[in-house]
This record gives sequence, structure tokens and C-alpha cells, in this order.
Amino acid sequence: MDLVSAWHTASVAVLPHGTEVWDAHTHVGSNDPDHVVGTVPRLIEKLDEAGHAGAVLISSMEPDGYPAANDRILKDASNSDGRLIPFLRVNPNRGVDAVAEAERCVSLGAQGIKMHPRAEAFSLSHPTVAEVGRVAAASGVPILFHAGRGIPALGEEALRLLESVDGLNIILGHAGVSDLSWIGPESVNYPGLYFDTAWWSTPSILMLFASVAPDRILYASDTPYGSPMMIATIVMRVAASAGLSDDAFRAVMGGNLLSLVSGVRPRPSGSPAGSDIVSNDPVALTVYSSFHAAITQMLRGGDPEETVSLAKLAVRVPATHPHADMFHAVAETMERIDFASDRRSSYVRPMVVAAAGVLTPEQPLPTF
Repeated sequence: MDLVSAWHTASVAVLPHGTEVWDAHTHVGSNDPDHVVGTVPRLIEKLDEAGHAGAVLISSMEPDGYPAANDRILKDASNSDGRLIPFLRVNPNRGVDAVAEAERCVSLGAQGIKMHPRAEAFSLSHPTVAEVGRVAAASGVPILFHAGRGIPALGEEALRLLESVDGLNIILGHAGVSDLSWIGPESVNYPGLYFDTAWWSTPSILMLFASVAPDRILYASDTPYGSPMMIATIVMRVAASAGLSDDAFRAVMGGNLLSLVSGVRPRPSGSPAGSDIVSNDPVALTVYSSFHAAITQMLRGGDPEETVSLAKLAVRVPATHPHADMFHAVAETMERIDFASDRRSSYVRPMVVAAAGVLTPEQPLPTF
């Protein structure tokens, strides 16, 4: 059995009955300078593998501009039997053309807007961002901002944008990791502020659920950079560890997204989980640190042999440890990974889900 699938299959058991899973952040396109390619058929295949109902569809970066790409997104969504939700993309450095493009695509059925401060090199204080924000608020669609790696902090500017544009809803992508430690708790004061889960680091997702109410969190994978199975496994395990009610769980996994794209802010469905969500077991923390070091080295294209060896040794705990079964499942995963593979995702992604298991030891474990 595929290792990520094994962890995903085990983790699906925590979903409340009748949960419909919608991914709030995916990309398709072939012209991004980072050379990552995404196609609609492959996206649908991945959604099917994970048992997802559907996903938001966004163009990847288009250095020559977005009108043609936005038309393609709208067409692909209209041909998807309702499984794909189209988000337009604009570059605010295009000024009035970006505003006009947002207006055009919303009038044609786009249900959200994506802007990428790293790819297009702008800040949220750019005057065109506020103009696009007014289009979004007037049309009842959210704006999704890249808020992950490679950018200066944008949290303060995001809050000022919410203050200046009545009715605007902002989704900070990638769990808002650039500012999460302070903006997470601050979100209670900003009803239009939301976060998606498109991030691979389990501690960041734990911090998100610890500090942000569940009605502000949207499950998302950032496919093809992530994958539905991998990120859903992390989010389901963390949400279960957070003790979410069935209604809150369903909201995170899809209900919040469907509300926002229909122009309605999600209903409150609980409180942040607080710091008790994080395990204080020093063994688990040590094991995770070894995994994190290995994953980071892999993502940078380095030789992870030494850090992988440390991770393999770290999971050798006594049979008397209260979470010995979890460590055994993680160790078995490690032994089955082909670290000599030419496909980086074939060993990075199993490491990511096994690492999530380390910090969510009470949740269901795979069998091999």
C-alpha cells in the first residue's frame, strides 16, 4: 500500500459522518517559473483518491498576465460538473487593468480572487490591492493571499485592509505562517479574517487550531505543491486532537469555504483549542525535530542520509512508552520509504504524514 494512502485511510476514521471535503487552494498551469505543472485531469484524480468532493481552482503564475489563464480557469470549472470553484488571479502591479480584470471575471462567475505577493512582488499596501478588495467586497467573494514563505510579514497590512474595506473577507494562505504567532489570536477581533491549511509543518497547523476559531479555518492543500491526501491527513489528525465538534469539523473541511464563496460568513462553531492541543512528551518532540530536519533538507535538495538515520533511531522507544504503537507505526513507515528514489515526493510526503503522526499520537494509526 502507498504509505501516504495508508496514513490517510487511517485518519479518515476521525471525520464525522457525512463530511463533504472541499479543498480551498489548488493550482493548474504550466508556465510558472518554478517549473511545477498542474493539470485539471491530474487534480481531479488526486481529489478522487482522497475522497474529496471538489476544490478551488486557481491559475499558477503566468508571467505574461492572467486574462487568458482566468478564461481557462472559468471554462475548466464550468466543465467540472460542479467539482471546481473558479478563483480569478490578478497582478496588482497592472493597476487599473487588474481592477478591470477582477470585475470582468467576477461578472463571468469567478467565486474568489487570488493574489500572490511573492510571485508578483507587491505589498498589501499597494493601492490597487484595496481597489481589488472593493470589487471583492461588493461582489461577495473572498480574496486569498499567499502568506507563506518568501515574503515580509503582511499581517498588519492585512488588518488595515480589512479596516479600510467594509465587508471584505481575506483568506491568508499557508496558515498565515509569516505572522501566525500574533495574528492568530488577533483574528477574534477581525470577523473577515480567515486562514487556509496549505502548509506541511504539523506544528504550524497545531498553532493554527490552538489560536484560531474553527469557523476561520479552511482546509486546503496547495496542490500540486502539496497533495490532498498528505495535507488532509495532517488537518484531520490535528482537528481531532483539537476536540472539534462534528459541526466545526465539517465546517473546517469544507463548510467554511462553501459559505464564503456564496457570500456568507460562516457561523461561529467553537473556540480555539488552546495550548493543550500540543503534546509535551519530550520523546515525541525530539522525534519530530529529527523528522523536521530531514524533511527540510530533502526539500532543499540536500543529502538527507544523516538526518534520516537520526530519525530512524529516534523512533526506537521502549515498549512501555504510552505511545509505543504510534512510534512503531512511524518506524514501519520509515523502513518502507525508498530514500533512493528519483522522485522527491515519494519520500518527502510519507515523511510528512509520519511526522504528523508523531505529534497526534492519540489518533488512528495505519496498518501495513
